[in-house]
Amino acid sequence: MKIFLLKLPILFGFIVAACGTQDTVNLGLDSGGSYEKIADIPPTEQPLPETQFTERKVVREGDIYFECKNINETNTFLKSEVNSAKGFISNESSNSYGERTEKRLTIRIPSEQLDPLLEKIQSHAVRIENTNIRSEDVTEQFIDVEARLKTKKELEIRYTELLKQARNVEEILALERELANVRGEIESMQGRLNFLSDRVSLSTLNVSFFVEGERVFGFLGKAKDGLKNGWKNLQWFFIFILNLWPFFLIFGALLIWLLRRKKSPPPPMR
Repeated sequence: MKIFLLKLPILFGFIVAACGTQDTVNLGLDSGGSYEKIADIPPTEQPLPETQFTERKVVREGDIYFECKNINETNTFLKSEVNSAKGFISNESSNSYGERTEKRLTIRIPSEQLDPLLEKIQSHAVRIENTNIRSEDVTEQFIDVEARLKTKKELEIRYTELLKQARNVEEILALERELANVRGEIESMQGRLNFLSDRVSLSTLNVSFFVEGERVFGFLGKAKDGLKNGWKNLQWFFIFILNLWPFFLIFGALLIWLLRRKKSPPPPMR
């Protein structure tokens, strides 16, 4: 009896161990039922390491509008400064109205060179009409897109591993379809990340400059134009008179009839 009591705890321990082993085996079978369930199990959530940024991800854009002394000289000056700063001109246009000639440039320049370029433009300009510089912090967007991109790439690896273990055509087609969707999302996120990186690394500056009174008044030329316009107006006046000939004919006949009637003596009184 004493021997049985001593062996009872050992027997109880074997029973508990056997039950735990059976549960573990059943859990493994249940969790490995199909590749869809495996693919749907989210990866073990681990705290993402905090991304260390040497500087904030800031998008800077601006507009500047100023008066200059000479359009061509200012245009050459700006292009030279942009080339020195390793930037480029993405758009260029010009127009003239009245006594004003104006030119517009859209400049893409490294972000760290934006402030030095603005200082040089302000020194070169005769008068600044308007300046507007805008900044947008996109650090959170960077972190969000990078985190989602990392998750999608991990899912792509898991689908690729499952594809190697597929046993029939149906599983292969299903996995390839899911893999194509994941890769499409990865390309979209990567494109978004590249777009943000381009806006951060290169600032956009819209530069508009003009010159007043660049054209000479030209008295002789304007006098010549005045004589031509006067001659044309005189010709149009004669044409206008000719268009009224029926009225002149009617009024002339009426006037002659009235004059004759006035000259004729009245009938004698009886």
